[in-house]
Amino acid sequence: MCMPKVPDYVHATVRPSNPSLPDMFNVTILEIKRGTFVVEIEMVEQATGWDRMLITVDWSSYIGNGMVYQNLILWFPDAADIRAMNLNQAMKYCIDNGGRLVDIVDKAKYDVVYNYGGQTIVFGSHVWVNIWLDSSYNTTTDTVTQSNGKPGYHGDWYPAGYPYKGSEYETYTGLLLDIKPPSSTSPDHGMFNNPPTSDAAAVTQLCSTNLM
Repeated sequence: MCMPKVPDYVHATVRPSNPSLPDMFNVTILEIKRGTFVVEIEMVEQATGWDRMLITVDWSSYIGNGMVYQNLILWFPDAADIRAMNLNQAMKYCIDNGGRLVDIVDKAKYDVVYNYGGQTIVFGSHVWVNIWLDSSYNTTTDTVTQSNGKPGYHGDWYPAGYPYKGSEYETYTGLLLDIKPPSSTSPDHGMFNNPPTSDAAAVTQLCSTNLM
């Protein structure tokens, strides 16, 4: 494949070409070059001495200034493009750039997203910047749900009384993350809920995509 440069990341999986075979494989990326990559393949059940077998390698590569967390690539299409944006606009922005919004499942992923945002966003004169999340908040049950329907992270809320809940805030189902520059000592940052149709100020959108 003709690449403009050496890919930053490569992800690969291996399976028997015959779908009726149950064999499973571990794959380790050993070397990445501009037009090729080298992998080490180990059968889970039998590390050496397998029978002759046709296998299929499924792979994807990524070139860009993103970061990899588990099986996701996270990136800002334009970390200096800061403007008002509602949830639908943020979703379309990521789709147009080949990705989707980011779900936060636990504290570990929250820290990764927050720290990456703080280090990457071009804040300029902004003292804070928001990103929309792909999770939603139920103001009646006080629960966070990821886009796949599984429970999401319910922590690190913006300290000014968030999350807003109860019948008077029933439309506050969208979730955003307020990020401060690394130099900031303000404790006022974290997740907050807002109506998804409202234009959140100072948004630069973080997107994600699976490596496979």
